Amino acid sequence: MVVHLILSSLVLVAAAQKPTSSPAHRILPGWFPNACTLVICGPPEGGLKGEKQDLPRIQELWGPPGTPPNPGSKGDNNLPELESLKTEMKNLQVQLDTLKSIITKTQKVLLVPNGVMVGEKIFKTDGSRGDFDAAQANCEHMGGTLAVPRNAAENSALHQIVAWHNGRAVLGINDRATEGKFEDLNGQVIEYSNWAPGEPNNVGNEDCAEMHPDGKWHDRGCALEWLVICEF
Repeated sequence: MVVHLILSSLVLVAAAQKPTSSPAHRILPGWFPNACTLVICGPPEGGLKGEKQDLPRIQELWGPPGTPPNPGSKGDNNLPELESLKTEMKNLQVQLDTLKSIITKTQKVLLVPNGVMVGEKIFKTDGSRGDFDAAQANCEHMGGTLAVPRNAAENSALHQIVAWHNGRAVLGINDRATEGKFEDLNGQVIEYSNWAPGEPNNVGNEDCAEMHPDGKWHDRGCALEWLVICEF
């Protein structure tokens, strides 16, 4: 009997809470519509775990979003490695400079007395002799061209070989095309010259040039035989 009375009471309470079909819904005392929505939309106290409260700290370390960390910043953990690489590069540069110096000295030793290096050019002779055309062909066969000093430094370098051999060397210039207009083997008028006083004088139709042991130039006939010096 008691159970029956309790069940009857629950049924009456449930019926009282069931909404009616009228437009105005009955609101029980203490009931808030959409209360669940209010709870969901409001974040819990202190914010959700992993929310944006950590963003200021991240930006402090790495800068604004979308930008890489600045070298030397608090977030740059590769700085020691960068410094180590810089030191290693400096050491390699020192070793490279030392190696270049050794190569230069070795080249000088190997060239003397038949060759000289000046700038990026090398003057070299094998001691052979020939006229202008033969000398030109000989140098081309060895992968070079007949020597033509382009400035005072190159003239001085070529002069060393001529002085060592105490002879005269043919130069890779001539004025066959136009008298008095000396050109190199490419047909370009020479801009540098070191003619001896009174030279060129074209005595007897002298269309080629030679260097004397004093480093000065003289024009001569192209059929003479000289020391052949090539440039590479």
